[in-house]
Amino acid sequence: MANEHTASTTSEGPSGKITLGRYMWERIHQVGVDTIFGVPGDFNLQFLDSIYQTGRLKFITNQNELNAAYAADGYARVKGVPGCFVTTHGVGELSALNGVAGAMSEHVKLIHVVGQTTRAMQKNNMMIHHSIGRKPDHQTYNRCSEPVRFAAAELWDIDTAPAEIDRVIRECFIKSGPVYIFLPLDLSAELVDSSLLSTPIDTSPSIDTSPSIDTNAQNAAVSAITSALNAAKHPSILIDALVQRFDAIPETHRLVDRLSVPVFAANMGKGIVDESSPHYIGVWNGAVGTPGVREAAEAADLMLTLGYLPADTNSGGFSRAIDEKRTIHVNPHSVVVFGEEYKNTSIKPLLAALVDALPKEPQHSIPKAVLPPPRIPRDKDAEHITQSWLWPQIERFLQPGDVVVGETGTSVFGLCDITFPPNVQFIAQVYYGSIGYAMAATLGIEVARKELEGTSAGAGKKGRKKGRTVLITGDGSMALTIQEIGTMIKAGIAPIIFVINNEGYTVERLIWGAQQPYNDIVPHDYAHLLPLYHHPDPDTSFHRASTKVELELMLAQKCIKTPESLQLVELVVPKMDTSWRLGAQLAWRGEKDAERLTKEGFVDTYGGWGLEGVERGSVKWS
Repeated sequence: MANEHTASTTSEGPSGKITLGRYMWERIHQVGVDTIFGVPGDFNLQFLDSIYQTGRLKFITNQNELNAAYAADGYARVKGVPGCFVTTHGVGELSALNGVAGAMSEHVKLIHVVGQTTRAMQKNNMMIHHSIGRKPDHQTYNRCSEPVRFAAAELWDIDTAPAEIDRVIRECFIKSGPVYIFLPLDLSAELVDSSLLSTPIDTSPSIDTSPSIDTNAQNAAVSAITSALNAAKHPSILIDALVQRFDAIPETHRLVDRLSVPVFAANMGKGIVDESSPHYIGVWNGAVGTPGVREAAEAADLMLTLGYLPADTNSGGFSRAIDEKRTIHVNPHSVVVFGEEYKNTSIKPLLAALVDALPKEPQHSIPKAVLPPPRIPRDKDAEHITQSWLWPQIERFLQPGDVVVGETGTSVFGLCDITFPPNVQFIAQVYYGSIGYAMAATLGIEVARKELEGTSAGAGKKGRKKGRTVLITGDGSMALTIQEIGTMIKAGIAPIIFVINNEGYTVERLIWGAQQPYNDIVPHDYAHLLPLYHHPDPDTSFHRASTKVELELMLAQKCIKTPESLQLVELVVPKMDTSWRLGAQLAWRGEKDAERLTKEGFVDTYGGWGLEGVERGSVKWS
């Protein structure tokens, strides 16, 4: 069935006309967007007014354009529709480019609206501010973004502009990535027929549109997969991020239930399936991971990957052993069965067809993998907060329905060690890894979560009706986008922000220059942040803990468990302490790296940098 979004009605101007700017915002709202992010500028101000004319959209002003891109990215990941933000010609669109690149890297739906100079200014190469040179080409910045977008509507003619807007919105859904709308300021005020809004935009892949589905290839792929599953003795499933990006989570859940075989997650696929399920084993990250997980994964005689994204940071530095002779990859637009590729498929309808083709009763009876008991950290008796102690506390703090946001660094590695409650979504920029992303993305994440909360759409998003947005970031990363806390306070949203204060760039210290001053950051007195940004209750909304007892008491407080306003929690952790996975990832590279980490004084949580018992001899099959 085509995924056609409901057309909306709108009040009309003279003779049933509306401005092109109004048309664009109405179309964006029709596909499920309720909030626009961005920074006002003189080449977008007039069509920003059109946002309010819709009567349904709201606009959140960000502290800068990069943060707007991050916020829109976070919004998209939670709501499953494009995140949309707007900037101005030149300085604004370039400022946002890094955020767009991250969305491109991780297949996040993003619409970047750029307010351009007028067409007369462009044709005459006028030396308008924000331009370059004495005879500036005003499209220079347009070309800068070509490698990090899937499509662009370079609007110029009023007769073709509405169709171009519709086209790139569709492309945003089909390819799950960034698109641009370049809108000259004068063109935004020209009129189009409002009746065009009555035809919904079809955002689903189909046989007769581009990119198209080859039904013969899709049927052949389903047949090949079912045959392989029937022949396998011990199949397993590896779930990754692109399942979520291409809206195939419901189909994935049905497949997991139908097969009833062991299920693993990549770092970026964590949280997609219920981690309390008896079929879920854990995060399979190659050579580095919870003892027993690798052994359980490599016991499979058939591995079915769904939405696989094999980046270094998502595969244990490429240490995850994938034998293509016994692996099936269900990718967004293709299927590979034991090396044979079926092109022009689409993951969502393919998984639905696969479930329908499988027997209703599970065909495999695989014993449950029982992992060894948790290891005892060597610093277990410390009174201060340690990384080994912190993550189990975070696990106990989380609730069903939460959205958990991890920043690049110790946070992401630490969160991979915990088991989420049901209906928890995990968001982190694992592949692109732009530090500072998580703080600004949290704005969009919490806005989207609140929009879904209690709605029928929210219930469809993994059953989420109530929950919280919980960010765990580091002091180094937070420094890059810290000002977006002010935007969150102004917006009246209530995320819980944990900042790990360990005096700088821990990942970089581990990689090189442990004691070098370039890995130090300017110390922050976080107690002053909330008053600075006019938090309504700053004294009771900032919390600081340096000992285990302090943190335990803090996490029991109602204002943190069920926040009504933004809560900021500073966690003081020793400078040379880190998630064991992070140290192990480096130590796995060789003896010299392990010796360097020891010599430089990093905490070796379990001894041997946690690598002992990861590979073999620790799993029992019950």
